[in-house]
Amino acid sequence: MRVFALGGYGEVGLAAIELLAQSDLVTEIAVVGRNLERAKEAASEIGEKAVAVQADGTEEQELTPLLPGYDIVINAATHEAVLPAIRAAMHTGAHYCDVASFGDFVEQVLQLSFAAKAAGITAVIANGISPCISNLMGVHVARQLEEVEQLQIGRADLFSWESKRDLISRQRLEDPKESLVALRECRSFIAWMLQRLQKNSIRTTIDFQDGQWVESDPIRSGLDVPLAQGGRITLYPFFSGDDYWGMLPRDLARASSVELWFSALPPQLQDLLRERSLHVLEGTVDADTAVRSFYDAVESDPDRWLTPPDGFVLVPKVWVRAVGRKEGRAARRTCWFSPAMWNVGGWFLTSVALVACTRKILRGEVQEQGVMTAETAFEPLSFFDEVVALLPDPPPDGRLIGESFEWLE
Repeated sequence: MRVFALGGYGEVGLAAIELLAQSDLVTEIAVVGRNLERAKEAASEIGEKAVAVQADGTEEQELTPLLPGYDIVINAATHEAVLPAIRAAMHTGAHYCDVASFGDFVEQVLQLSFAAKAAGITAVIANGISPCISNLMGVHVARQLEEVEQLQIGRADLFSWESKRDLISRQRLEDPKESLVALRECRSFIAWMLQRLQKNSIRTTIDFQDGQWVESDPIRSGLDVPLAQGGRITLYPFFSGDDYWGMLPRDLARASSVELWFSALPPQLQDLLRERSLHVLEGTVDADTAVRSFYDAVESDPDRWLTPPDGFVLVPKVWVRAVGRKEGRAARRTCWFSPAMWNVGGWFLTSVALVACTRKILRGEVQEQGVMTAETAFEPLSFFDEVVALLPDPPPDGRLIGESFEWLE
């Protein structure tokens, strides 16, 4: 089958087409972008299955005459290419999938569902680590309860917009000088988080205490976070807010979902970042001042702030929790990335999720037509198995997630 890959030479696209080229299911991949030289370089890396095509993915009229004969369009390029590419796919009967993520934009794209269904195509949007994998994790835990009060997603990670590098768990156990370099790369991300906190205040979490559901401020009161080796630990996030990327389904719980950010940092530095977050919430400093103060402290004594203490316990990089009722009793179900997944970069996992979606569509495993998100198109556990099978170094136990169940009364 033939794949038309918009943005095939980018960070996400190149890794995706490299994986697709390994499949006997795929006979040709068009590496498509505005820069023909980069497309040719990527096609050369892929080998005989790949051809380079110059095209602007934001121009529907330019894409449409190029698509006949292709079975699917994958879009790892700009968000501006989503609507033109889906419309071009509908004109030519090609299926479609992408890595778009921003919530309001997703709602706009879903409005094309009726037209896509009439054209007989399947278009699965917003793949990647978030919201695709995280949404499926949300579906999985929600199904374990009969009533869901709230879905919560926690991430113990920081990353750089510029270098596309995660500040992952392994790095916080290494040389503080190396960790400081990585932390510097994450400055714009931390600033963005605190600016969101300053603008939108705080999102509370729902918990069951003393026989009733209560709302609590997780930055001030802390939250139980699961440990992969069993049990849990109380941690204090530096950010608690709206689910910005649409990382969790919106229609599975009574209350709005909440996004919680911890950090890939030793506990003393996580506490310092949380302290700066509290100053922002209290209005004593603005976000930019808080970020500057945080980095000044770290730069003044990196060994103190970046050296993990003895007995430092790692927490999952990503976890999702459903809080609600089962059999009439308050309960919660949590799932998390297995430890083997902690050092797999988020950008690469986005590529893998895009490939898993593409393969499932090409194999005819998605029966529904129209425009849809991952939680509509896929069963969570089978999708997780597909993701794991695509990893160069799959987990020894073959599992993407671990999970736990707890009664709260």
